[in-house]
Formats: sequence, structure tokens, C-alpha cells
Amino acid sequence: MDVFISSLISGYEALREAAAEAISTLGHRVLRAEDFAASTSTPQQACLAGVRAADVVVLLVVDQYGAVQESGLSATHEEYLEARDAKPVLVFVQSGVTRDEQQQRFLDEVQAWTTGHFRAGFDSADALRVAVTKALHEFELARSTGQVDEEEMTARALEMLGLDRHGRGDARLILSVAAGPYQQIIRPAELEAPSLARELQREAMFGAYAVLDPDASTDVSVSGSVLHLEQRRASVMIDESGALRIVQPARVDPRQTGGGAVLPAIIEEDIAEALRRALRFAGWMFEHVDSRQRLTDVVPVAALADAEYMPWRTRAEQQASPNAANMGTGGAQDPVMLTPARKHRQALVQDTDRLADDLMHLLRRGHR
Repeated sequence: MDVFISSLISGYEALREAAAEAISTLGHRVLRAEDFAASTSTPQQACLAGVRAADVVVLLVVDQYGAVQESGLSATHEEYLEARDAKPVLVFVQSGVTRDEQQQRFLDEVQAWTTGHFRAGFDSADALRVAVTKALHEFELARSTGQVDEEEMTARALEMLGLDRHGRGDARLILSVAAGPYQQIIRPAELEAPSLARELQREAMFGAYAVLDPDASTDVSVSGSVLHLEQRRASVMIDESGALRIVQPARVDPRQTGGGAVLPAIIEEDIAEALRRALRFAGWMFEHVDSRQRLTDVVPVAALADAEYMPWRTRAEQQASPNAANMGTGGAQDPVMLTPARKHRQALVQDTDRLADDLMHLLRRGHR
């Protein structure tokens, strides 16, 4: 593998060398700023290109934040953000030091994102060498089940979406999430265990990010390798690989005003909120069935079903004109996904608002 070392350089040469020795000992190639050849690129451009070329990033969080660049961030912070959404980051936090205020905020940000699977502390160069060696070895073992394949994950997410173009007639918002690397996360015996269904049903109906109606009856069943929680207008299903599908009503406004019915519509704010709940529920579900963090990456895909003829409106637009709107022209809407489609699993919890907002805008664009 190509492994990029990200940290302050001046004053921390011994730490960087210890990390490089650990990487080389395991037979991997070290990428670091001090080894880059002279080029027309700026040091910042060269380092960010190195991050993009790497398979893994080793991040050393020391006591100092470093000089602030034009972006308002340190070079190390920029490198971390470049890597965070695209590849694994192995975090090593220096202990026994007093961090400056900016560095502490940076550490808090990093700790909020890390899954806890590849993170360690160190208090010396020797301790860092051991920690990097151990973490890279564990990383290799975790990936021995297979590489994270974005194309394969996307195909599974689309398959899980399972859109019925001639469905029940109710407008539905559907979110499916496939995770990788592909492997069995839930054993057949666990999938059929009543305890799993009870825990998922309790969280889906009464949890902080409920996606099912707490007042509706729920049918629980196992079909093949899939556990189903079914209500009349909503459902949750999960298979043995951890792939998940959540169906919610598309928030058609049923209220009556004045002398006539409010025009049924897709309400933008309700779609965004439903996506947020579904993403956060997915994050909870992965932690529940895979606390060992074997699944590291996810591909979320969203779609609207049976909503082709309904107008898409903001809540303010609906309130201003509840009985008149431009109707849809019909025709099934294609599923939408992010670019790149693959995200780190932790994004479901730490970057929920941005993911939901982007998916909502893509759905709106396709609907209109």
C-alpha cells in the first residue's frame, strides 16, 4: 500500500521517521512531504495530491496546530479533510502534552469522526513506531475479507432499493444503504433471533430517529436472508451483509383548510427531515449489528416512488397556495446518489445534515 504521513514537520522529524520505519517494515511505500521531488506545484498542492494518491493516511495529532493557510486551516487539517471522505485515516494522538486551542478543536473534530477501530495514543517515537505497526497490521487483517468496492456497493444499494414502479399508490421516500467491504455481518441464527427484531423495532418506532409510525401495527418476518419490519406506509429491512432499506411516507400534506382539501404535495422540508432520520437510523443500526467496525464504508441511495404527479413545494409555497400548483408530468423518477457515492460509515452520524441536504436537492432536481 501507499501510506501518506500527515503531521507538522518542523520539530517532529523523529516522530515522522518512526512512522515511516513502521510503514516500510511492513513492506508498504511511504508518501511524505519531505520526499517529494521539486515541481511547479506548491507544497500544499503536492501534499494534497499525495493524500489522493495514498491508500491509507497516517495522521499524527501532536501538541501544535501549525501555521494557518489561506483556507484558514493548517496544512495537516487540510490533508485530513482531503482524506476523510475518500480513504481510511489511522489516527495517532500524542499523549502527555498540552495542546494549543486550535489543535484541541482539530482533535475534537477528528475524534468525532473516527470509528475507534484504528486509533491509538503514543508518548514517544518508539511507542509511535509500535502503534503504527500494530494499526497497519490490524488494518490489513480487517481488509482481508475484501477491498471496499464502490461499484459493487452501489449495485447492492440499487438492488436493495427495490422500487416497485406500480406500488401501493402512496408517495414514498426510500433510502437504501449498502456497506463494505462485502461480508456477512449478521449470522442466519442472529437474523431470526426475536431479540434482533425487537431491538430494531423499538429503535425504529420510538428511538431518537424513528422511521416507523409508533401507532401503526408492524409485521415482522424473515424472508431468505432479509429481516422485514412492515407497516402499511413504512418499512425497514436489513440483510445479512448489513444492507438496509428504509421506506417512509413522502410527507404528503393531508390537512383540510377553508372549504376544500389542501392539494397533496411533496413538502421539501419534510423530505429533508425524513432523510436525516433515515441516515441517522442507519448509523445507529450499523453500530448495533457491527460494533466491531468491520464495515467501514457506505453507499446511500434515495428515491421517490409513486409521487410522479405530485408537485414539489416548500412549506411556505404550500401555505401560500394550498389549492393550486403545477402538477408533475408523470414518469418514474430515477434513484439519486452522491458524488462520489461511497462515504465513510461515520458520515451517517457526523455529516448527516450535509448528506440529507444533498440527497434532497438531487431528488428535487429529478422530480422537477
